[in-house]
Amino acid sequence: MASEPVAASWATGPMVVNVVALVAFAGALCWRIDQVRRSGGGLQAFAMTTSIAALTLAFAVSNHSASQTLDDVGFAGLSRLLFYVLLAVGVAGLVIVFFMPGSRVTRERRAGVEAFPLVAALLGLQISLFFIPTDMRTASISEWTLKNWGFALFYLIASGYLAYGLGACVRSVSKYLRLADGYLRTSLRVLVAGLGLLAAGSIAQVVYVLTGALGLFDLPWVLSVSRVFSVAGLVLFLVGISYPMVRAKWQGVTSRHRRRRDARAILPLWTLVTGAVPEVVLPIDGGLAPTALLHRRVVEIRDALTQLSPLLPGEFATAEPDQQIWMLQMAVALRKRDGTSPGPVRTVLPESAGGLDGDAAPLLVLSRALAAEERAEEERMAEEDRMADED
Repeated sequence: MASEPVAASWATGPMVVNVVALVAFAGALCWRIDQVRRSGGGLQAFAMTTSIAALTLAFAVSNHSASQTLDDVGFAGLSRLLFYVLLAVGVAGLVIVFFMPGSRVTRERRAGVEAFPLVAALLGLQISLFFIPTDMRTASISEWTLKNWGFALFYLIASGYLAYGLGACVRSVSKYLRLADGYLRTSLRVLVAGLGLLAAGSIAQVVYVLTGALGLFDLPWVLSVSRVFSVAGLVLFLVGISYPMVRAKWQGVTSRHRRRRDARAILPLWTLVTGAVPEVVLPIDGGLAPTALLHRRVVEIRDALTQLSPLLPGEFATAEPDQQIWMLQMAVALRKRDGTSPGPVRTVLPESAGGLDGDAAPLLVLSRALAAEERAEEERMAEEDRMADED
Protein backbone atom coordinates (compact mmCIF):
# COMPACT_ATOMS: atom_id res chain seq x y z
CA MET A 1 0.00 0.00 0.00
CA ALA A 2 2.85 2.37 0.77
CA SER A 3 4.15 2.13 -2.76
CA GLU A 4 0.89 3.38 -4.31
CA PRO A 5 1.30 7.09 -3.40
CA VAL A 6 4.89 6.98 -4.63
CA ALA A 7 3.83 5.42 -7.92
CA ALA A 8 1.05 7.97 -8.25
CA SER A 9 3.45 10.85 -7.69
CA TRP A 10 5.85 9.53 -10.33
CA ALA A 11 2.97 9.21 -12.79
CA THR A 12 2.23 12.95 -12.78
CA GLY A 13 2.96 14.93 -15.92
CA PRO A 14 5.66 17.25 -14.50
CA MET A 15 7.48 14.34 -12.87
CA VAL A 16 7.51 12.36 -16.13
CA VAL A 17 8.85 15.40 -18.00
CA ASN A 18 11.52 15.92 -15.34
CA VAL A 19 12.64 12.30 -15.52
CA VAL A 20 12.73 12.31 -19.33
CA ALA A 21 14.64 15.61 -19.27
CA LEU A 22 17.08 14.24 -16.71
CA VAL A 23 17.78 11.16 -18.83
CA ALA A 24 18.11 13.26 -22.01
CA PHE A 25 20.46 15.79 -20.43
CA ALA A 26 22.52 13.04 -18.78
CA GLY A 27 22.94 11.33 -22.15
CA ALA A 28 23.83 14.63 -23.80
CA LEU A 29 26.35 15.34 -21.03
CA CYS A 30 28.08 11.99 -21.56
CA TRP A 31 28.16 12.64 -25.31
CA ARG A 32 29.62 16.14 -24.82
CA ILE A 33 32.33 14.87 -22.46
CA ASP A 34 33.25 12.21 -25.01
CA GLN A 35 33.38 14.83 -27.79
CA VAL A 36 35.63 17.10 -25.72
CA ARG A 37 37.85 14.13 -24.87
CA ARG A 38 38.15 13.15 -28.54
CA SER A 39 38.59 16.51 -30.22
CA GLY A 40 39.12 19.04 -27.45
CA GLY A 41 37.48 22.42 -27.80
CA GLY A 42 37.60 26.05 -26.86
CA LEU A 43 35.23 28.34 -25.06
CA GLN A 44 32.12 27.24 -26.93
CA ALA A 45 32.71 23.54 -26.21
CA PHE A 46 33.42 24.30 -22.56
CA ALA A 47 30.28 26.46 -22.29
CA MET A 48 28.09 23.76 -23.86
CA THR A 49 29.47 21.06 -21.57
CA THR A 50 29.03 23.29 -18.52
CA SER A 51 25.49 24.20 -19.57
CA ILE A 52 24.42 20.59 -20.06
CA ALA A 53 26.05 19.57 -16.75
CA ALA A 54 24.27 22.39 -14.89
CA LEU A 55 20.88 21.60 -16.45
CA THR A 56 21.33 17.89 -15.72
CA LEU A 57 22.08 18.62 -12.05
CA ALA A 58 19.13 21.03 -11.93
CA PHE A 59 16.71 18.29 -12.91
CA ALA A 60 18.37 15.93 -10.46
CA VAL A 61 17.92 18.50 -7.67
CA SER A 62 14.25 18.97 -8.62
CA ASN A 63 13.54 15.34 -7.69
CA HIS A 64 11.44 15.26 -4.51
CA SER A 65 13.71 12.84 -2.65
CA ALA A 66 16.86 14.74 -3.64
CA SER A 67 15.41 18.13 -2.67
CA GLN A 68 14.20 16.80 0.68
CA THR A 69 17.63 15.32 1.42
CA LEU A 70 19.38 18.59 0.52
CA ASP A 71 17.06 20.59 2.76
CA ASP A 72 17.60 18.17 5.65
CA VAL A 73 21.39 18.02 5.29
CA GLY A 74 21.90 21.73 4.55
CA PHE A 75 19.20 24.25 5.35
CA ALA A 76 15.58 24.86 4.43
CA GLY A 77 15.35 26.12 0.87
CA LEU A 78 18.79 24.84 -0.22
CA SER A 79 17.28 22.64 -2.94
CA ARG A 80 15.28 25.54 -4.36
CA LEU A 81 18.33 27.80 -4.31
CA LEU A 82 20.49 25.16 -6.03
CA PHE A 83 17.79 24.50 -8.62
CA TYR A 84 17.60 28.12 -9.76
CA VAL A 85 21.37 28.64 -9.47
CA LEU A 86 21.98 25.65 -11.72
CA LEU A 87 19.32 26.82 -14.18
CA ALA A 88 20.95 30.25 -14.28
CA VAL A 89 24.40 28.75 -14.93
CA GLY A 90 22.96 26.48 -17.62
CA VAL A 91 21.19 29.37 -19.38
CA ALA A 92 24.33 31.54 -19.15
CA GLY A 93 26.26 28.74 -20.85
CA LEU A 94 23.64 28.57 -23.61
CA VAL A 95 23.91 32.33 -24.18
CA ILE A 96 27.65 31.92 -24.79
CA VAL A 97 27.15 28.82 -26.96
CA PHE A 98 24.56 30.42 -29.22
CA PHE A 99 26.42 33.70 -29.49
CA MET A 100 28.34 33.22 -32.75
CA PRO A 101 30.58 36.23 -33.48
CA GLY A 102 33.16 36.45 -36.20
CA SER A 103 36.20 36.30 -33.93
CA ARG A 104 37.34 34.44 -30.86
CA VAL A 105 38.11 37.72 -29.06
CA THR A 106 34.51 38.89 -29.46
CA ARG A 107 33.21 35.61 -28.07
CA GLU A 108 35.50 35.84 -25.05
CA ARG A 109 34.42 39.43 -24.49
CA ARG A 110 30.77 38.36 -24.59
CA ALA A 111 31.52 35.60 -22.06
CA GLY A 112 33.06 38.19 -19.76
CA VAL A 113 30.05 40.48 -20.13
CA GLU A 114 27.65 37.61 -19.36
CA ALA A 115 29.47 37.02 -16.06
CA PHE A 116 28.11 40.27 -14.58
CA PRO A 117 24.35 39.56 -14.78
CA LEU A 118 24.97 35.93 -13.84
CA VAL A 119 26.95 36.82 -10.69
CA ALA A 120 24.39 39.50 -9.80
CA ALA A 121 21.56 36.98 -10.14
CA LEU A 122 23.36 34.34 -8.07
CA LEU A 123 24.13 36.81 -5.29
CA GLY A 124 20.57 38.12 -5.39
CA LEU A 125 19.15 34.61 -5.04
CA GLN A 126 21.32 33.84 -2.02
CA ILE A 127 20.62 37.15 -0.27
CA SER A 128 16.87 37.13 -0.89
CA LEU A 129 16.58 33.53 0.32
CA PHE A 130 17.80 34.43 3.80
CA PHE A 131 15.10 37.09 4.11
CA ILE A 132 12.44 34.41 3.61
CA PRO A 133 11.09 32.87 6.85
CA THR A 134 12.32 29.30 7.31
CA ASP A 135 8.83 27.81 7.17
CA MET A 136 8.19 29.51 3.79
CA ARG A 137 11.39 28.53 2.00
CA THR A 138 9.98 25.25 0.71
CA ALA A 139 6.44 26.55 0.16
CA SER A 140 4.92 26.76 -3.31
CA ILE A 141 4.49 30.07 -5.05
CA SER A 142 1.00 31.48 -4.34
CA GLU A 143 -0.82 34.69 -3.53
CA TRP A 144 -0.11 34.14 0.19
CA THR A 145 3.64 33.44 -0.11
CA LEU A 146 4.12 36.43 -2.40
CA LYS A 147 3.12 38.73 0.46
CA ASN A 148 6.63 38.14 1.80
CA TRP A 149 8.93 40.52 -0.09
CA GLY A 150 11.94 38.20 0.24
CA PHE A 151 9.96 35.33 -1.37
CA ALA A 152 8.73 37.62 -4.15
CA LEU A 153 12.21 39.06 -4.74
CA PHE A 154 13.70 35.54 -4.98
CA TYR A 155 11.31 34.57 -7.75
CA LEU A 156 11.64 37.91 -9.51
CA ILE A 157 15.42 37.49 -9.70
CA ALA A 158 15.22 33.84 -10.75
CA SER A 159 12.51 34.30 -13.39
CA GLY A 160 13.90 37.63 -14.57
CA TYR A 161 17.36 36.23 -15.26
CA LEU A 162 15.95 33.17 -17.01
CA ALA A 163 13.77 35.41 -19.20
CA TYR A 164 16.78 37.57 -20.06
CA GLY A 165 19.09 34.63 -20.85
CA LEU A 166 16.52 32.67 -22.84
CA GLY A 167 15.53 35.79 -24.75
CA ALA A 168 19.19 36.38 -25.65
CA CYS A 169 19.41 32.79 -26.91
CA VAL A 170 16.31 33.28 -29.07
CA ARG A 171 17.78 36.44 -30.64
CA SER A 172 21.11 34.75 -31.37
CA VAL A 173 19.65 31.56 -32.84
CA SER A 174 17.13 33.52 -34.93
CA LYS A 175 20.00 35.31 -36.72
CA TYR A 176 21.34 32.02 -38.01
CA LEU A 177 17.94 30.54 -38.76
CA ARG A 178 17.80 32.72 -41.90
CA LEU A 179 21.09 31.26 -43.14
CA ALA A 180 20.43 27.60 -42.23
CA ASP A 181 19.11 25.00 -44.65
CA GLY A 182 17.91 21.42 -44.62
CA TYR A 183 17.75 19.49 -41.36
CA LEU A 184 19.68 22.23 -39.53
CA ARG A 185 16.95 24.75 -40.32
CA THR A 186 14.33 22.36 -38.93
CA SER A 187 16.39 21.82 -35.79
CA LEU A 188 16.87 25.56 -35.25
CA ARG A 189 13.17 26.26 -35.75
CA VAL A 190 12.23 23.74 -33.07
CA LEU A 191 15.00 25.06 -30.84
CA VAL A 192 13.83 28.68 -31.21
CA ALA A 193 10.25 27.63 -30.49
CA GLY A 194 11.36 25.79 -27.35
CA LEU A 195 13.55 28.62 -26.09
CA GLY A 196 10.79 31.12 -26.88
CA LEU A 197 8.22 29.17 -24.89
CA LEU A 198 10.64 28.83 -21.97
CA ALA A 199 11.27 32.58 -22.06
CA ALA A 200 7.52 33.24 -22.25
CA GLY A 201 6.98 30.95 -19.26
CA SER A 202 9.56 32.91 -17.25
CA ILE A 203 7.97 36.23 -18.26
CA ALA A 204 4.53 34.94 -17.25
CA GLN A 205 5.93 33.97 -13.86
CA VAL A 206 7.43 37.46 -13.48
CA VAL A 207 4.00 38.95 -14.24
CA TYR A 208 2.33 36.69 -11.68
CA VAL A 209 4.91 37.53 -9.00
CA LEU A 210 4.70 41.29 -9.60
CA THR A 211 0.89 41.43 -9.62
CA GLY A 212 0.69 39.20 -6.56
CA ALA A 213 3.42 40.97 -4.57
CA LEU A 214 1.95 44.42 -5.28
CA GLY A 215 -1.55 43.19 -4.45
CA LEU A 216 -2.91 44.29 -7.83
CA PHE A 217 -4.48 41.09 -9.12
CA ASP A 218 -4.74 37.42 -8.24
CA LEU A 219 -4.12 35.68 -11.56
CA PRO A 220 -3.62 31.96 -10.88
CA TRP A 221 -4.21 31.18 -14.55
CA VAL A 222 -1.04 33.13 -15.40
CA LEU A 223 0.95 30.71 -13.26
CA SER A 224 -0.75 27.78 -14.99
CA VAL A 225 0.14 29.26 -18.38
CA SER A 226 3.73 29.69 -17.21
CA ARG A 227 3.93 26.02 -16.26
CA VAL A 228 2.40 24.85 -19.55
CA PHE A 229 4.81 27.04 -21.53
CA SER A 230 7.76 25.77 -19.50
CA VAL A 231 6.87 22.10 -20.04
CA ALA A 232 6.16 22.55 -23.76
CA GLY A 233 9.28 24.69 -24.19
CA LEU A 234 11.44 22.13 -22.44
CA VAL A 235 10.15 19.35 -24.70
CA LEU A 236 10.78 21.39 -27.86
CA PHE A 237 14.20 22.48 -26.59
CA LEU A 238 15.19 18.85 -26.01
CA VAL A 239 13.93 17.86 -29.46
CA GLY A 240 15.68 20.78 -31.17
CA ILE A 241 19.03 20.32 -29.47
CA SER A 242 18.98 16.51 -29.79
CA TYR A 243 17.75 16.27 -33.39
CA PRO A 244 21.16 16.82 -35.10
CA MET A 245 22.85 14.32 -32.76
CA VAL A 246 20.09 11.70 -33.22
CA ARG A 247 20.04 12.30 -36.99
CA ALA A 248 23.81 11.89 -37.23
CA LYS A 249 23.62 8.68 -35.20
CA TRP A 250 20.77 7.34 -37.34
CA GLN A 251 22.62 8.22 -40.55
CA GLY A 252 25.72 6.48 -39.21
CA VAL A 253 23.75 3.32 -38.46
CA THR A 254 21.95 3.31 -41.82
CA SER A 255 25.19 4.15 -43.65
CA ARG A 256 26.99 1.21 -42.05
CA HIS A 257 24.06 -1.07 -42.87
CA ARG A 258 23.99 0.13 -46.50
CA ARG A 259 27.73 -0.23 -46.94
CA ARG A 260 27.69 -3.69 -45.37
CA ARG A 261 24.99 -4.64 -47.88
CA ASP A 262 26.94 -3.06 -50.75
CA ALA A 263 30.13 -4.84 -49.67
CA ARG A 264 28.24 -8.16 -50.01
CA ALA A 265 26.64 -7.10 -53.30
CA ILE A 266 29.98 -6.18 -54.88
CA LEU A 267 31.58 -9.48 -53.85
CA PRO A 268 30.73 -11.43 -57.10
CA LEU A 269 32.49 -8.84 -59.27
CA TRP A 270 35.41 -8.64 -56.84
CA THR A 271 35.77 -12.43 -56.88
CA LEU A 272 35.74 -12.55 -60.69
CA VAL A 273 38.37 -9.88 -61.37
CA THR A 274 40.71 -10.59 -58.44
CA GLY A 275 40.69 -14.26 -59.41
CA ALA A 276 42.42 -13.17 -62.63
CA VAL A 277 44.60 -10.44 -61.04
CA PRO A 278 45.25 -11.62 -57.45
CA GLU A 279 48.18 -9.22 -56.96
CA VAL A 280 45.80 -6.26 -56.54
CA VAL A 281 44.38 -7.71 -53.32
CA LEU A 282 45.84 -5.88 -50.34
CA PRO A 283 46.83 -7.78 -47.18
CA ILE A 284 44.26 -7.82 -44.37
CA ASP A 285 45.17 -7.24 -40.72
CA GLY A 286 42.15 -8.22 -38.66
CA GLY A 287 38.53 -7.42 -39.42
CA LEU A 288 37.42 -4.39 -41.42
CA ALA A 289 34.50 -2.07 -40.79
CA PRO A 290 31.77 -2.14 -43.49
CA THR A 291 32.87 1.22 -44.95
CA ALA A 292 36.54 0.23 -45.08
CA LEU A 293 35.67 -3.16 -46.59
CA LEU A 294 33.51 -1.63 -49.32
CA HIS A 295 36.07 1.05 -50.20
CA ARG A 296 38.85 -1.54 -50.22
CA ARG A 297 36.97 -3.78 -52.65
CA VAL A 298 36.17 -0.79 -54.90
CA VAL A 299 39.86 0.16 -55.08
CA GLU A 300 40.90 -3.46 -55.76
CA ILE A 301 38.26 -3.90 -58.48
CA ARG A 302 39.31 -0.68 -60.22
CA ASP A 303 42.96 -1.74 -60.05
CA ALA A 304 42.07 -5.15 -61.50
CA LEU A 305 40.03 -3.55 -64.30
CA THR A 306 43.01 -1.35 -65.13
CA GLN A 307 45.21 -4.45 -65.40
CA LEU A 308 42.57 -6.15 -67.57
CA SER A 309 42.01 -3.05 -69.75
CA PRO A 310 44.24 -4.20 -72.67
CA LEU A 311 41.91 -7.18 -73.01
CA LEU A 312 38.71 -5.09 -72.86
CA PRO A 313 37.27 -3.34 -75.94
CA GLY A 314 37.06 0.45 -76.00
CA GLU A 315 33.25 0.44 -75.80
CA PHE A 316 33.28 -1.40 -72.47
CA ALA A 317 32.49 1.74 -70.42
CA THR A 318 29.37 2.57 -72.50
CA ALA A 319 28.07 -0.97 -73.03
CA GLU A 320 25.03 -2.45 -71.26
CA PRO A 321 25.70 -4.43 -68.05
CA ASP A 322 25.04 -7.82 -69.70
CA GLN A 323 27.47 -6.96 -72.50
CA GLN A 324 30.04 -5.71 -69.97
CA ILE A 325 29.77 -9.02 -68.12
CA TRP A 326 30.47 -10.98 -71.29
CA MET A 327 33.44 -8.74 -72.19
CA LEU A 328 34.82 -9.02 -68.67
CA GLN A 329 34.46 -12.81 -68.53
CA MET A 330 36.33 -13.11 -71.83
CA ALA A 331 39.11 -10.82 -70.56
CA VAL A 332 39.38 -12.82 -67.31
CA ALA A 333 39.61 -16.09 -69.24
CA LEU A 334 42.39 -14.70 -71.47
CA ARG A 335 44.28 -13.29 -68.51
CA LYS A 336 44.13 -16.62 -66.66
CA ARG A 337 45.27 -18.45 -69.80
CA ASP A 338 48.18 -16.16 -70.70
CA GLY A 339 49.05 -14.82 -67.23
CA THR A 340 49.46 -11.29 -68.61
CA SER A 341 47.62 -8.55 -70.47
CA PRO A 342 49.29 -7.39 -73.71
CA GLY A 343 49.44 -3.69 -74.43
CA PRO A 344 49.34 -0.50 -72.35
CA VAL A 345 46.82 -0.22 -69.52
CA ARG A 346 44.14 2.49 -69.36
CA THR A 347 41.40 3.64 -67.03
CA VAL A 348 38.32 1.62 -67.89
CA LEU A 349 35.76 3.51 -65.79
CA PRO A 350 36.16 7.24 -65.10
CA GLU A 351 36.39 8.31 -61.45
CA SER A 352 33.18 9.67 -59.96
CA ALA A 353 32.85 13.07 -58.31
CA GLY A 354 31.32 11.29 -55.32
CA GLY A 355 34.59 9.69 -54.22
CA LEU A 356 34.79 5.98 -53.50
CA ASP A 357 31.04 5.76 -52.81
CA GLY A 358 30.43 7.28 -56.26
CA ASP A 359 32.96 4.89 -57.82
CA ALA A 360 31.09 1.99 -56.23
CA ALA A 361 27.77 2.78 -57.96
CA PRO A 362 28.56 1.45 -61.51
CA LEU A 363 30.50 -1.46 -60.04
CA LEU A 364 27.49 -2.44 -57.91
CA VAL A 365 25.25 -2.39 -61.00
CA LEU A 366 27.70 -4.65 -62.81
CA SER A 367 28.14 -6.97 -59.81
CA ARG A 368 24.39 -7.37 -59.31
CA ALA A 369 23.94 -8.18 -62.99
CA LEU A 370 26.77 -10.73 -62.69
CA ALA A 371 25.15 -12.29 -59.62
CA ALA A 372 21.80 -12.50 -61.42
CA GLU A 373 23.45 -14.23 -64.39
CA GLU A 374 25.22 -16.69 -62.08
CA ARG A 375 21.94 -17.50 -60.32
CA ALA A 376 20.22 -18.01 -63.66
CA GLU A 377 23.03 -20.33 -64.77
CA GLU A 378 22.80 -22.32 -61.53
CA GLU A 379 19.03 -22.66 -61.92
CA ARG A 380 19.46 -23.78 -65.54
CA MET A 381 22.01 -26.41 -64.56
CA ALA A 382 19.83 -27.60 -61.68
CA GLU A 383 16.90 -27.91 -64.07
CA GLU A 384 19.03 -29.93 -66.52
CA ASP A 385 20.18 -32.23 -63.71
CA ARG A 386 16.58 -32.73 -62.59
CA MET A 387 15.46 -33.59 -66.12
CA ALA A 388 18.42 -35.97 -66.53
CA ASP A 389 17.47 -37.76 -63.32
CA GLU A 390 13.84 -38.12 -64.49
CA ASP A 391 15.05 -39.67 -67.76
